[in-house]
Amino acid sequence: MKHGLFLPPFGEFANPRRVADLAAAAEQAGWDGLYLWDHILAAPGVAVADTWTTLAAIAMSTTRIRFGPLVTPLARRRPWVLARQIATVDHLSGGRLTVGVGLGDDGWREFSAFGEETSPAGRGELLDESLELLVRFLAGNEVSFRGARFVIDSGPLLPRPVQDPVPIWAAVRWPNSRPLARAAGLHGCFPIFPADAEVLAPPSAADLAALQAKLTGLGAPRSHDLVVSISADQLATAEQDDVAQAMAEAGVTWLLANFGRRPAAEVEAQVAAGPPEASGRLGG
Repeated sequence: MKHGLFLPPFGEFANPRRVADLAAAAEQAGWDGLYLWDHILAAPGVAVADTWTTLAAIAMSTTRIRFGPLVTPLARRRPWVLARQIATVDHLSGGRLTVGVGLGDDGWREFSAFGEETSPAGRGELLDESLELLVRFLAGNEVSFRGARFVIDSGPLLPRPVQDPVPIWAAVRWPNSRPLARAAGLHGCFPIFPADAEVLAPPSAADLAALQAKLTGLGAPRSHDLVVSISADQLATAEQDDVAQAMAEAGVTWLLANFGRRPAAEVEAQVAAGPPEASGRLGG
């Protein structure tokens, strides 16, 4: 199991240089990855950095850790532009990018404020077509596509990414079935459990077992990543080894410390202290 950071590029971390410095410190301290929220808006008055520009800064300030957006809502992205961004950042990093995708929501009016699609069904349709197009563009082939949302007749987008393929993780709200089917066909699943919506407590072993069974039944391969985010405070307590051990035994491949909107100095101090001590025993 690998240990990563899960961070919004908001407030003090809306400065991409500070995030790049944090990524370098995380790499030095033994963390395996850093994943950024991808938003256009946050609460009123909160500064927000562009995630993809910040990812380029991370690529240039690190040499080992994996990183990426978690998650980019494809319903408000043009898949051909995103394909260019993915290939460029993957080249900058030497092939260390992981792309998280999802439906997004309108909690901060990130869709409605700009006249974008707001219905979950409409955003789901955009997500599915965009994902199919994204995979085709990243393969470096000509793309001819006729869908409900997109009509494409394009030559190949070159260069292709370094990785073949670039890992793609899909966010799902457990236990909704349609997102699970989408995630099973990709490289990983990032589940959001109802119980941890507020406190970000570790999900139960029963929920994780049921999730794994569903993904396996839907054809997810053994190499499929299961990515779980819990409060960074949970990993800063005396029980951190027990938490990490339980997650590893449940089949979690990435355990992410979610810092939310904590002060930057607190985040930097915890990152410098390194991941849970259990990571060395658990293969992180």
